[in-house]
Amino acid sequence: MSYHVIYITLLALLSSTISPVYSQQRFEIAVGNRNGGDVIKREYYEYTPPGERQNRRQASPFGGFVPGIFIVVASSALQWYNEGRAVRDAKLLAKAEREVAELDPSAPFDELNDGKLVHITGDITTNQGLTDPVHGLHRPDALQLIRETEAYEWNERKSESRRRVSETETKVEVFYRYNKQWSNRHIDSSRFQSPSNHYNPQPRLSVGRSAMTVSDAKICNGLRIPPDLINQISSNDVWNGGVITTSNNQFVSPVSLERGAGLAGNDNAVVLANENKLYFSERKSQSELLASGSSQPGTGVSNIPIVRSLPYPEVGDVKVSWKEIKAPRDGVSILAKQEAGSLVPWSHNNDGHYVYTLLPGNHSARSMISHLIDKSKTLTKILRIGGWIGNFIGLNIFLSCIPALVKLLPFGIGSLLEPLVSLATSTIALGASIGLSFSVIALAWLRFRPLFAVFLGVVSGAGFIGPYYYARSKRSSEVFEMDNALNVDAL
Repeated sequence: MSYHVIYITLLALLSSTISPVYSQQRFEIAVGNRNGGDVIKREYYEYTPPGERQNRRQASPFGGFVPGIFIVVASSALQWYNEGRAVRDAKLLAKAEREVAELDPSAPFDELNDGKLVHITGDITTNQGLTDPVHGLHRPDALQLIRETEAYEWNERKSESRRRVSETETKVEVFYRYNKQWSNRHIDSSRFQSPSNHYNPQPRLSVGRSAMTVSDAKICNGLRIPPDLINQISSNDVWNGGVITTSNNQFVSPVSLERGAGLAGNDNAVVLANENKLYFSERKSQSELLASGSSQPGTGVSNIPIVRSLPYPEVGDVKVSWKEIKAPRDGVSILAKQEAGSLVPWSHNNDGHYVYTLLPGNHSARSMISHLIDKSKTLTKILRIGGWIGNFIGLNIFLSCIPALVKLLPFGIGSLLEPLVSLATSTIALGASIGLSFSVIALAWLRFRPLFAVFLGVVSGAGFIGPYYYARSKRSSEVFEMDNALNVDAL
């Protein structure tokens, strides 16, 4: 394939009053076409005066002081919040297990249960279904309708390589690669290095993902199911033989457009049969799209022509597809508060923690609450570990000033001692982070479980003073061995 290159050379010597680093720049721009994509290369040289690199390496050793403190404070705050959340969740779920009321799915709901946490299983029904307001697509049995819109646009990828060619010069090569792709978000071409040759027009349709949920869904006893409960059907938590697994959207199925999905007529669109998508062209009319199709067009019930495939898309073209979620065949199980003929979140003290859960399938109230307890415990462990790691990193950054100061010692002594001091400060940060984490957890649990808090306090104290006593005992043993050696020599 032909490759056209345009060389533009520009020499410039740029100086800055802030940093004594200069760039003697030569821009070499190559514009070409490889496999439908363009490549632009920008090349220049950075000049650093002698001694500047050494000055950079000798930056202030206290640069990590403030960031280290900030990270430690943020990590400790996370641990404090996590322990409070864990206690509130434990109390909430314990009370939920005691107070949950079982509802008979075969009998109409009773208003006497208003305000109570209820558990019910059964099938979901909807009378209206869902209609896409933009394209007129109607799905009578869908609980949720998902529309995905893509646009064919230019995309820019930037890569950079730096190579030192001398003590004072660095060669920098920057490549901008452009290719066309289907994107589920609009790419702003005005931010490109070369926007004029890679222009993305504003798509005729809003690009991205849009979800619609029914508002008239009811369970078998007549209680209304709000949309936010319906949305939990497509979440990642799916009950599988008593075990919560990842669903991979197993309840989501594509909507077939060939069978006549009730699409409104459109003079600028065709249905792509091989992709099951509605296609809009930026430049071609519907008749031109039909003429360029790979096979004879067919006609769906929606009166939008169908083609098997199209040869090449153009920048600005748009594709639309739909997926739907129907009621699970095995019904659903719900834990929520009954209120005025509907289901709403249940909380015992209005502190922002509530029970409001829907799972596909038939599950008992006890098993659903056990699932919520397991999720809370897992989140607690993850946040505890994350808080400890944050404390360790923050303390390590905070103490990094010590090895940096040691490195400044003259006659090469600093370079020899720096690795040992770095290891020592990392060890101190490790012990201190463990002690600090246990201290925060102990303080958080103090008002809820005093005995457990005392135990954690002892462990945290050991984390703080353990390294000190270890070093002291090691020094004492060395002194004792030295005294014994001297006594043996004296004899």
